[in-house]
Amino acid sequence: MTRLLLNSGAALALLAAVAGLLAPGDEAAQDEHAAPASPAAGPHARAPHAVPLTITQPDQLLAWVKDIERRAADEPDRFSQQDEVWVDARGEFTWDEENEVYWQAVPADLLTRGRQDFVQFCASCHGLQGDGYGRSAQGLRPPPRSFLRSTFKFTKVPGDFLPNDDALVALVQHGLDGTPMLPWAVSKERLREIVQYIKSLSPPEEGWHDGTNVIGNEIYTPDDPWAGREDEAVAEGEKAYHVNQCWSCHPAYVPVAELNSLRGVDAATTYDAKLTYGKLKTDSSYEVQGYAVAIPAPDFTWHTLRYSRDARETFQTIAAGIAGAGMPTWGRTSPEGKGSVPDETIWAIAHYVRHLVDTYHGKTAERAAFMAGVRAEP
Repeated sequence: MTRLLLNSGAALALLAAVAGLLAPGDEAAQDEHAAPASPAAGPHARAPHAVPLTITQPDQLLAWVKDIERRAADEPDRFSQQDEVWVDARGEFTWDEENEVYWQAVPADLLTRGRQDFVQFCASCHGLQGDGYGRSAQGLRPPPRSFLRSTFKFTKVPGDFLPNDDALVALVQHGLDGTPMLPWAVSKERLREIVQYIKSLSPPEEGWHDGTNVIGNEIYTPDDPWAGREDEAVAEGEKAYHVNQCWSCHPAYVPVAELNSLRGVDAATTYDAKLTYGKLKTDSSYEVQGYAVAIPAPDFTWHTLRYSRDARETFQTIAAGIAGAGMPTWGRTSPEGKGSVPDETIWAIAHYVRHLVDTYHGKTAERAAFMAGVRAEP
């Protein structure tokens, strides 16, 4: 992983140019029957009808750091090592000896192509300004992500780091189940250009413009130690889920007496009425137009999971955690690393979560009977 520093002059110059180009049109001039929007109109102000699509200053460059060692491993013909420094044959990545970081120069024509595709594919939900408030956003819950916050969910990258390009591209290609964000059949090349544009939307001193941030890799995912022993994994996962207090955000799925037994606490221990329900996280760091987005922790027997279609994806979500939503990183970031929870335990919980989804999700009668047993008074 590499620390981030910016060529602040180039970055600010481009941001200023983009900001000037992206100013909304005069709403009243486009629709004479529309009431003029007040600056304090709140989150339901109408979106602009038109937007310029060209960044007209091709000499301006935006610079940020990439995980150059990872890129060099993927493109050995392009990168060579001189002493302890990687050299890019194309000159896109340059070594800054004074600050000891790699810089990436992103030309304006690439950002323009990224913005054009962003407007075509993304802006209807995420907004022409990337603020999470497009025309379709008013009817969506949860609302689309604001790219002005540089906080992402489900990238499989630990929450302390910014996601790398591959993780962001994979997220868009996968889509988020249970939301209007469907899998996009757009080429990786075009998606990478969209990603470069999205990263340029970070406000000054935030996200990719924050020199203290670090770009991270996807969580390390070892082979499933429970392969062929899934029933054992579910039983162990049920215990680990409740011992590790996953129910502090998600529901508990065992009666109180069994919960106390699993935890090894006094049999008379009591809990509040929310024990078997998902809790609403009102202190999340996700915002849309300055309004905090309250996030409910999913009930695995009821809600559609966003990026956990099988045990492997579920393992990755649990291991990486979710930045800004109170879900910590449990896994390790490399084969040599060590997570706060053993891989075998995370895999067991992943199998247990998938068991709950596969057994009860969408099966009204079966779920009602199961939850009635969980909630029955002793």
